[in-house]
Amino acid sequence: MPARFSAYPPDRAALVQVLDEGVVYRIGRGADCELRIDHPSVSRYHAELRGSADGGAPRWKLHDTGSKNGLRVEGHLALNVEFAASTWFAVGDVYCWLEPLDAAAAAALREQSVRRRAASRELSARFVASRDLGTLIPQALDVALELSGLERGFVLYAPAEEPLRVRACRGLAIDDLAKASFSGSAAAVERALASRAPVVCCDTADTPWLGLRPSVRLGGIRALVCVPLQVGTGGRGVVYLDSHKPGPPVTELDIELIDSVAQHAAAALAAGDLQGEVRDLLRDERLDELAPRWDELRSL
Repeated sequence: MPARFSAYPPDRAALVQVLDEGVVYRIGRGADCELRIDHPSVSRYHAELRGSADGGAPRWKLHDTGSKNGLRVEGHLALNVEFAASTWFAVGDVYCWLEPLDAAAAAALREQSVRRRAASRELSARFVASRDLGTLIPQALDVALELSGLERGFVLYAPAEEPLRVRACRGLAIDDLAKASFSGSAAAVERALASRAPVVCCDTADTPWLGLRPSVRLGGIRALVCVPLQVGTGGRGVVYLDSHKPGPPVTELDIELIDSVAQHAAAALAAGDLQGEVRDLLRDERLDELAPRWDELRSL
């Protein structure tokens, strides 16, 4: 019987994968693990998970392979466990959920992933083909919000050596960005810009570097995603998304698709930048009035 495996590492996207019985899945921090969980409490090769009917009722077997922080089921350390029903367990400090599925449900989940990837590729291709740079950034934001399931967001962008400015907003007004209660998100934006990697938080209550900020608590931000725009011409930017309610968790597939859309949009911006179209567009007097500088907003 197939199963859905979900892992929820703090401060990371959730790992969700459909598993086939009869296959050994290595769980660990190592790059060669089929179920890779990038968290300090997880050993490089932490455990093995395998499903087998064994001539009787379908079961999934979890085996500790000599990890440092062990496995816990219902709060108790365990070396070998068998699951016949949906179960929570912990790999190190990372909570995981194993849910047995019938063949039809497993096939439907796989097909859903295929459809989402195809839809993302189609939308990204439209960005590259589009010559209307005035709608490019708002469209990228709309697609990212749809893929993430979050409530609101904005895009920061600037050509090389120019200050970052807000270029599109959804679910909030420019005035909302200038409120002190919103400034807590600046930490996530700065981290994404500095690391040039996506920043994910499925629940700020479980993320000390963000959730403990008074501005985040007062602003009611619960979940967020920041994806940097990697513009080859020296331009820089970030797509920021957040929500006042947690869940559904942002998964690794969600981040893969959002990042793909963001980088296709960045490629289109770079092409326009080389032709001078982006600079001309962003210097439009009317747009400048609606594009506050990020360095001014984050200091409020």
